[in-house]
Formats: sequence, C-alpha cells, structure tokens
Amino acid sequence: MKKFLVALLVVVSLSSVLFAAEEIKLPAPEKTGGIGVLDAVSARRSATDFTDKEITLQELSTLLWVAGGVNRDNGKLTYATAMNTQDMIIFVFTRDGVCRYNPEAHSLTLIAEGDHRKLTGSQPFVAKAAVDLLYIQDTGKWPGGVPIPAGEILNCGFAHAGLSMQGVYMYAASVGWGARTRMNFDREGLRKLLGLTDKHNFTLMQCVGPEK
Repeated sequence: MKKFLVALLVVVSLSSVLFAAEEIKLPAPEKTGGIGVLDAVSARRSATDFTDKEITLQELSTLLWVAGGVNRDNGKLTYATAMNTQDMIIFVFTRDGVCRYNPEAHSLTLIAEGDHRKLTGSQPFVAKAAVDLLYIQDTGKWPGGVPIPAGEILNCGFAHAGLSMQGVYMYAASVGWGARTRMNFDREGLRKLLGLTDKHNFTLMQCVGPEK
C-alpha cells in the first residue's frame, strides 16, 4: 500500500489526495472543457500503440468519472444500465497497482500492489498503456424474480460495458489520448487476483492513455 501511495504522490500534490486505510479519495473530476461532442466523435478511433507514460491523479479522476461516475443528485451514473441495476464494476490497472473504482464515493480501493497489466491482454501495447480498465458485471445486482433469461442479463452486461467504454473513447479523443477495446485477457489469472466469484461476468477490457 505504501509503495502505491508514494507512486501516486509523484504525479499529484499532497493537498489533492486524502487517504483513509486502503481507500484513495480522488480529487473532484473536471466536468467542463475539452472539445465538442461532434469533434470527439469525429476523432474517435482504436489506438494501435501507447507510450509508457503515467497520467496524473486528476486525469485519472476525470477518466473514471466519465467511465462510470455519479453525474446526478439521484445517484445515477454517466452511462445507462437496464433497470438502473448499476451492475458494472470497473477495475483499474496501472504500473503501480490494481484498484476498484467506487462511484458513490468517487474513490479507489486498492486490490493489489505492483504491475499486473500483463494479465489484461497478450498484445505488446497492453503492458504499456497508462491505464487498463476491466469491466466486470456483478449479476448479483439484478433483483430476484426478474422475468429475463439469464443469457439476456449477461448480454446487458456487455451493453453496459459498451456504453461506459464509449464515454472513455470520447474523453480520450478530447484530451488527445488513445483508447482500445479488447476481449483477449487472462480470465483465470484475473479471477484469482481480484477474488471474483461465479456472480461476476467478464465483459470487456479497455486500454487508455497517451499514444506514441
């Protein structure tokens, strides 16, 4: 934990971070600025390579808020989910550790120290991207007795991940970064590292950060 926190402090001032146990409080996200929506759509593409360059905690804060943060007083999120299940868990992989994003508190919970980015894919650029985001559907968030086949619930998980990831693509385009969606990653290694159960449905992975 100490090593991970020190690494974060390299790129952000002490006054910007509040630490409590293993929770890392993120600074408030930037909610204005950037390029226009149509400009971002025009610039959106899948990146082919990334630089091994860290981003700041402020940039990470805004990125995660875009991906799946709370954007209204009623607790709803920046992307849509069926029946407002909010069933997506976003895990954040960087060179210094793995965290779980907590939308309500806008914070990170440290899961594991160290660089585990290689578990998130076999392509060479995966281990260089500043951030790798893993989108996991928690099917336990769905209420019992819902007249929807189990397979359709899993399909909703992929849809929810896609909606979240499109926001990330737009943010990346607005700040001149690259992003790339992937399906090839070490599911068993990740399941063990993150302590996932049968209720957790793997959907998609996404690299994001500065490009070469």
